Amino acid sequence: MFITKEIWFQTSKPFDVIDLTDQLKDFLKENKVTNWLLNVFTRHTTAILKINEAEEWFRSDMKTRCDTYVPVDKFYKHNDLENRDPKTMCESKEECLNGHSHIRSMLFGVSSETIPVKDGQMLLGVRQRILFIEMDHKRDRQVIFSFTWE
Repeated sequence: MFITKEIWFQTSKPFDVIDLTDQLKDFLKENKVTNWLLNVFTRHTTAILKINEAEEWFRSDMKTRCDTYVPVDKFYKHNDLENRDPKTMCESKEECLNGHSHIRSMLFGVSSETIPVKDGQMLLGVRQRILFIEMDHKRDRQVIFSFTWE
């Protein structure tokens, strides 16, 4: 059997960090998951999922590193709309000028995380949380929770 739940939300700014942990706990409870693997997946190339602390200074440090290593104001060939592959064009110019966001996602994150579940509880460390991190601008986002069993 395969169970999924899609959630939609809007990020509020570049480098927005959204803690999904409590929603995942609710998803496990709703579906009476006891022992299995839970997967969390985002369908976006300019956002990431990470398991880490949800502490304010971690977020600040992470944003500083992103800005240092992959600054927004540098030239990215991805942003050259005259030479870009038309198949990858966006609906608006603002949405297309995000070469930095794609690189940040590749360097700093992943599009999915898998968490073991035992006796209905995610086996996370004491301070571990499941975080969605926006690497682009404010926009609508989707995350899919899923688990499967025989």
